[in-house]
Amino acid sequence: MRDKRGVSAVAFAITFAVLTPMTMGVFDIYQMNEQRGKLQDALDAAALYAARSTATTTKDIDAIGDKALLANLKMIPGATLQSSDFTLDTTGDAKVIAVASVRVPALAPDVFIHNPVTVNTEVTRAGNNLEVAMVLDITGSMSASIPALQSAANQLIDLVVSDTQSPYYSKVAIVPYADSVNPGTYTNAVRGAEQSGTGSGVPGKAKIQFTNYKGSSKTFNDSNCVSERTGPEAFTDASYSGAPVGWVYPPTSGNNACVTATIQPLSSDKTVLHAKVATLASNYSTAGHIGLAWGWYMVSPNWGTLFPSASQPAAYGADHLLKVVILMTDGAFNTAYCKGVVSYQSSYKDTTSGTLTDHNNCASPNSDAFTQAQTLCANMKALAHPIIIYTVGFNVSSDPNATTLLNGCATDSKHVYYPSDGSSLQVAFQQIGADLQRLRLSH
Repeated sequence: MRDKRGVSAVAFAITFAVLTPMTMGVFDIYQMNEQRGKLQDALDAAALYAARSTATTTKDIDAIGDKALLANLKMIPGATLQSSDFTLDTTGDAKVIAVASVRVPALAPDVFIHNPVTVNTEVTRAGNNLEVAMVLDITGSMSASIPALQSAANQLIDLVVSDTQSPYYSKVAIVPYADSVNPGTYTNAVRGAEQSGTGSGVPGKAKIQFTNYKGSSKTFNDSNCVSERTGPEAFTDASYSGAPVGWVYPPTSGNNACVTATIQPLSSDKTVLHAKVATLASNYSTAGHIGLAWGWYMVSPNWGTLFPSASQPAAYGADHLLKVVILMTDGAFNTAYCKGVVSYQSSYKDTTSGTLTDHNNCASPNSDAFTQAQTLCANMKALAHPIIIYTVGFNVSSDPNATTLLNGCATDSKHVYYPSDGSSLQVAFQQIGADLQRLRLSH
């Protein structure tokens, strides 16, 4: 009993048998914690990436999230990704909820239970309300392309107007234009009610008598269409109540008659919007500046009282709000007005703007249609909260005036499209719709 030789070896053996699995267990814990950090970082990045995408379904969000997770995830040797799941929750503020698990190799499986490393995260999806006005050229030169335009407009509506209008809404307005714009039931409110009798060169009555460019006297009847407004608010979105728009007295012969398709204020009802698109038909000359002005009015809070509550634009600068105008044209803006009749001096002095003898012998106080459109575009972009402007020039490569306008009017070069045929027109609208969808779902 007094012999103590070999005691150290026995003590070491006992200690080794206890400490070795404990040490291995500590190493396992270290590995799990290391992998947990790597997994959390990768999952956070993947969820953020998925939230910023344009995906609108859980299936698409999951596919995007899984791909991003695999691209970002760093694994310790021997670890394997067990599962990952990305879900889109549209209850309240839209969120992407993500969870992932990794199985870590175990050096000491008997020391403690080695459950998979599991982490989760959620990202509140940034979003925007969208108010979009489509300003569509339905002039005579668009005759063969109206079906393609209708298809393109319908596709854009389906891309932009979400089936879910909460927590963010998306609405579209439609402004068809040719030689004028037809406000439909809103005409009297924005220009004034018609008075009986004949006005001598002054709009406001059922008929107007004027002198044409050859010095002959003519009398035209009033219509439901409107022209540009004049005065200090000609190029602003000031309310119609203090600055009414112009009248339109079209020729009795039918050239440059009142546009039949009426405006459609902001709506999230796809059925209503598609029905309006179905009414588009080609008409007459091109007063694109009048269509452009009405595109602005459709998204202007200053014009909100004109429309039903569901169609009233929100205030400029409201949180999570984008206001957009899409101007589509297939050629020169060739028609301006003087006192309710097409102006001779300010419109094209050839047959591209109707019959010359139907032109009033006075100049538009606002200058020609191109100049008016350029000023309107500049003012929309100069707002404290600028309107986003897309321009679509359909087969206008040979018209330098049109390309100058379209390039200068758009927000920037990325917002300009030049389709050359019906198929590329539809592609252009699809690309705009996809871009708007992206803007709606992210900042």
